[in-house]
Amino acid sequence: MNYFFRIYYFVIHFVTARNSQGFGVHSPYLFDFIRYVISEKNPFYIFSNIEKQRNKLLNDTTLIQKIDFGTGVSKQFRVCDIAAKSICSPRKGQLLCRVVNYLKLSNILELGTSFGISTAYLASLSNTNNCITLEGCKNTADIARRTFSELNLQNIEIITGNIDQTIHIALSKLSTIDFVYIDANHSFDATLRYFQTILPKLSEKAVVVVDDIYWSKDMKRAWSSVLMNPKVTSTFDLYHFGIAFLNPDLHAKNYKLRF
Repeated sequence: MNYFFRIYYFVIHFVTARNSQGFGVHSPYLFDFIRYVISEKNPFYIFSNIEKQRNKLLNDTTLIQKIDFGTGVSKQFRVCDIAAKSICSPRKGQLLCRVVNYLKLSNILELGTSFGISTAYLASLSNTNNCITLEGCKNTADIARRTFSELNLQNIEIITGNIDQTIHIALSKLSTIDFVYIDANHSFDATLRYFQTILPKLSEKAVVVVDDIYWSKDMKRAWSSVLMNPKVTSTFDLYHFGIAFLNPDLHAKNYKLRF
């Protein structure tokens, strides 16, 4: 059912979205963001190192016991099978990196570590960035720690356990939050609960990225609720994920872009 839902909205998005060059966007701030972040293609030096780690994961046939706190299911999976389905694509990871780098966002919170590829993209360009990432499954988190170690990333703290509980530990460690990436339990209640829990700690010009906003009716509904929050101003719907700005200098408007 979700597969047909995603295909339907992908077609709708493709037909109704702008190209990603920024033309027709009147805000100079957002025009530059589209031009230098969303449309940018030149790689950073760190990208190839992160992708080498991805390739290692995609070829790792080790079996691990994986617990999904969203469903309560615990099963054995090969690392390569989880990697193929769960870790973010190179394009998405590199966009996350560009957002953090271009806007100089230093206090980062990620919900849903998986094997740490998206986390590496978020934390790799500056050792001064403070990145906390939350992962439900301990065995998954252990592999993410190996990823961070092999990339020599020492500015990441990973907290394991049920995110409904560990999110409060993370918030106690961050005075303010500049960037949030929500890629955990893909249900309406959980996604909106995460956002509302984090909201009081967000800095004035914080950015929130919600992954898989067309994954299901639940996720589409959760993204719509984020859009309606009075603290959210401009937003980008890229189909694969949504980007929400809290910058009060921006007008409340949603832009649909091809990505």
